[in-house]
Amino acid sequence: MNTLFRKLLPTIVVALLILGVLPLQTASAAGLQEDTQPPAGRANQLVERKLQKEQRRYEAQAKVFERAADLLEKAQILMDRAAEKALDTSAVQAALAEFETAVTEAKPLHTQAGGLIEAHAGFDADGTVTDLEVAAETVEKIHLLLDQARDDVHDEREALQHALWDLFQAGLMNN
Repeated sequence: MNTLFRKLLPTIVVALLILGVLPLQTASAAGLQEDTQPPAGRANQLVERKLQKEQRRYEAQAKVFERAADLLEKAQILMDRAAEKALDTSAVQAALAEFETAVTEAKPLHTQAGGLIEAHAGFDADGTVTDLEVAAETVEKIHLLLDQARDDVHDEREALQHALWDLFQAGLMNN
């Protein structure tokens, strides 16, 4: 009896470990005909949070556009100083012009997103969803406009920064 117990003990322990790993409940996926949308209350909360996020993005982007004017002014000052030292500023001048054009073209997109936030179609004055479909569409439009405004300026801003860095390095090498 004792040897039989010793032989069966490892088998029983392994079996118990395997049973312990198996889930106690089964999961099932929704069928093709079943509704997979979250409950309306949950969907409303998600859209409301997305609107708040887009409002924060809008405010942050407004600050970036305000600082863009300072960046343009500082870049012009640096370019003037470099010209006084007889450095080639043509790359910076071209990048500066492209950046200024990009900012000018992106501002209307930003303003349009602000108009959608102000109108808050599908939301009440407190930001609570009144019409889920319209609210979701509004948030998506705001998101796309803010993304487009960001993307339209991004490459030109980086090109200006690189041109300024190259000008800075050229100034260091000549001194």
